[in-house]
Amino acid sequence: MEEIRKKAEEDVKKLGEDMGGFVPQTLHCIKKHHPGLASLIRDMDQVMVRDGALDKKTKRLIALACVAVRMCDGCIYPQAKVAKNFGATKEEIIEAMNVAVLTGGVPTWSAAKDGLEQLFDEWDD
Repeated sequence: MEEIRKKAEEDVKKLGEDMGGFVPQTLHCIKKHHPGLASLIRDMDQVMVRDGALDKKTKRLIALACVAVRMCDGCIYPQAKVAKNFGATKEEIIEAMNVAVLTGGVPTWSAAKDGLEQLFDEWDD
């Protein structure tokens, strides 16, 4: 079990580096309580942190719209933060949210408001 925890620690650290120096709190919790899943997430997340047919910034903006439509309040800030780390502007983040509202309805904005305010407040500091 200690080996699994050590690997999870390394994988989460690498994932944070891949996301511009940010590790979501949820990932820290997963690492603590299910270290094998944390390593699996890092492996799966490689599609999100590498450019392919879509660049990684675009992928994070899509992910932001997806979590907003799913109304995952706690997912908004991490997705928007990493999108910013990958070069997204406030305007691009807002436009991704506009897509979410068009596909998921106005409640998606309600789910996203706190995470976006947190990010935009940090941005302005």
